[in-house]
Amino acid sequence: MIVITIVMFEKAVCQSMATVVRPNISRRGAPHQDRSQKTLNRILNAAGELLEQVGFEQLSTNAICKQAGVTPPALYRYFPNKYAVLKELGERLMADQNALLKDWPSAVDDLRQIELEIAQLLTQTVRVTRATRGGAWVMRALHATPALSDVRVKSHQRVARQMTDHLVRVRPNLDEAQAYQRIRLGVELGYALIEMVFDEPELDERTLIHQAAGLLTDNIRTLVPDAPGAAQPLA
Repeated sequence: MIVITIVMFEKAVCQSMATVVRPNISRRGAPHQDRSQKTLNRILNAAGELLEQVGFEQLSTNAICKQAGVTPPALYRYFPNKYAVLKELGERLMADQNALLKDWPSAVDDLRQIELEIAQLLTQTVRVTRATRGGAWVMRALHATPALSDVRVKSHQRVARQMTDHLVRVRPNLDEAQAYQRIRLGVELGYALIEMVFDEPELDERTLIHQAAGLLTDNIRTLVPDAPGAAQPLA
C-alpha cells in the first residue's frame, strides 16, 4: 500500500511539472497617442531603474507603477505582468545590440581584421548594454527566466542567420548549414562574454574581450582556412 501511494505521488508530481503554465508575456496593446507613448516609456524606464536597484526577482508591477508614477490600470493596459515588461525591455535591448551587426564583418578574407572587428563589436555591445537602464539585469532575466528564453534564443538565431547569409554571399562555396552552426556557436559564446563582463566586474574587461575575440576568430578560421592572417594576440 505504501509503495502504491509513493508511486501515485511521484506520478502526480511528474504530471504537475509537465503541465506548468507559463505566464502570458505578450504586450496587450500599442500606444496610439503621444501621451500614451510617454506613459509606456515611463513604465519601461521605471522598470529599468528598479532592475538596477533590486534585481529582476524583486521586481513587481506594483513597484513599477510606484516608480513610474502611474496607476496599475495604466500599466495593465499594456502589460499583463512583470514578465511582459521584461520581454519588452529584452526585445529593445536585443534590437539595439543587433543593430551593431549591420554589414558585419566588413571582410572575411583577413583573419587579423576579423579579430579586430570582433573585439570592436564586443566592446560596442558592452557599451550599449551598459548605457541601457537595467541592461545587465535584462540580460540576466532573459537567460534565467524560462518564460523569457525565447526572446534571447530567437534574437541570437536571427543574428547567426544574418552573419551566415553575409558570409555565404562572400564565400558561396561554403557549406551553409555548417557555417550557420559554427556562427551560431560563436554568437552564443560572444553573449556569454558580455554577461561575464557584468557578472564578474573584478576581471579586466579589455583583456576578456581580446581573449574572446581570439577564440571567436579561431571558430571562423575553421570555415575559411585559406584566409590569410593567422590570429595574433591583440595588444
